[in-house]
Amino acid sequence: MAINKKQYDDDDGRVIADMSDVGRQPLLIPRFDHLHKSERRDMGREEETEKRPEYEVQYTSEERRAMIGGTLAAALLIGGVFIVCIGLLIFLMTRIG
Repeated sequence: MAINKKQYDDDDGRVIADMSDVGRQPLLIPRFDHLHKSERRDMGREEETEKRPEYEVQYTSEERRAMIGGTLAAALLIGGVFIVCIGLLIFLMTRIG
């Protein structure tokens, strides 16, 4: 029995990414059967020990304070919008009833 593959007009036959070995993963509990126990044990350690100095960025104290201040301002703005919306909802619910 032959498998019929769809033919597309713009397909030139090149393989961009070979997905033949990729299997279906379970939705709730992921499996790591393909990793050996030693590889699983060392998987977290490799990320910690593998620091590339060329990608490390050194920030000055002013830059660090500016980033923290911008993050806090954005968080407070979003929190303020939620508080105003909830307050408006409570106000409208008390006026209707």
